[in-house]
Amino acid sequence: MITIDLENNPRLQFRLDSFNVPPESRDEFVRAMQRNLSFIEKLPGFLGHVVFEKTGGPTNFNLATIAVWESADAIEAAGAKVREHYQNIGFDVQKTLARLGVKAEARNYDAPAGLQAPANAARNRS
Repeated sequence: MITIDLENNPRLQFRLDSFNVPPESRDEFVRAMQRNLSFIEKLPGFLGHVVFEKTGGPTNFNLATIAVWESADAIEAAGAKVREHYQNIGFDVQKTLARLGVKAEARNYDAPAGLQAPANAARNRS
């Protein structure tokens, strides 16, 4: 379980990946995603990961993930380590996605304090 406490951890960084995975490729894609997670969860600064599956609404994506990192430096270093790891094991992300018919978008995000709901407002809503 991930707890996102921006007040005490304002430097948190987030990697949001969205995927359109054809049903016939889902099992292989999920296995690859789980292999990737087993690598990244050991990297310095990794705090957690959540996978979401679409249940309704208009979007081109049916799976999405959020990985939480302690800082921009941690997420940048992790990206370099992941690329190095893929090269070492001969894994070509783009070729694999193309072969599976998966369309993907992946970006890094922060959570600016000025865009968050005030803590008191969040407590009053519950």
